[in-house]
Amino acid sequence: MRLPSGGRLASRAGEIVPDWNVLATALEGRRDALLIALRRLGRFRPGGYRNVVVGLVEDPEVFLRSVRQALASDPLLPTALARVVPIEQVVRIEASSAVDTLAAAATSLVARLAGGSFFVRLERRGLKGKLHSPTVERELGDRIWRALEAGGNVPRVDFRDPDAVLVVETLGDQAGLGVISRRLGQEYPFVRIS
Repeated sequence: MRLPSGGRLASRAGEIVPDWNVLATALEGRRDALLIALRRLGRFRPGGYRNVVVGLVEDPEVFLRSVRQALASDPLLPTALARVVPIEQVVRIEASSAVDTLAAAATSLVARLAGGSFFVRLERRGLKGKLHSPTVERELGDRIWRALEAGGNVPRVDFRDPDAVLVVETLGDQAGLGVISRRLGQEYPFVRIS
């Protein structure tokens, strides 16, 4: 599971912005401690929102294993980490075209939602009053459903125990997308949606 490893920030909606491939949230008031702990494992910086950090790691699977080990041995990380979300694509969005942009970005992830149940979860930070999370989730979920059907699959939505979740984490006008499979969540309990 190798993800984008760096690059320039894009300026137009829909362009890929590969300067982070991991989003982590801190327990309340512990962002600085989380940054200290995670900087040992990758290049992390504040995400611009309360208790949010983003980072760029060479190999997300190796990073997740390192976090699991650090949670067992590092005295700082367990006091600071709330959750981690591996991000596979980061794009710029505009409120007026967010669903179109996200649907285009999710095209490469749709195959990983086939053959099982899924749902879409958007954690919005920024664009308050411009982007309505439940509406975006529903519209993006509809597009994913149609793409799965077009590929000959029989889609199923399950909010209780899905096989996979398409996650969208926004930071202002940037949106990070990833797929959290049941296996990933079981193997790394700190990888979860909000």
